[in-house]
Amino acid sequence: MSKFTDTHNKLATRIQELYRKHRALDDEIKTMYNKWESDEIINRKKTQKLFLKDEIHKLEHELRTLQ
Repeated sequence: MSKFTDTHNKLATRIQELYRKHRALDDEIKTMYNKWESDEIINRKKTQKLFLKDEIHKLEHELRTLQ
């Protein structure tokens, strides 16, 4: 397997994993809203979600530069 293919596959797998975590956090936040969870806890989850989104964008940019 070439170095390009290996790097590409690792990045793509990591991006998919981050998208799953991002969606899971989104679902968790929706559930928290429905249960009237405290704003502090919800805001922490939202911050985690933004961090994941930022990481996704960085990795997607890195993936595009490989091509």
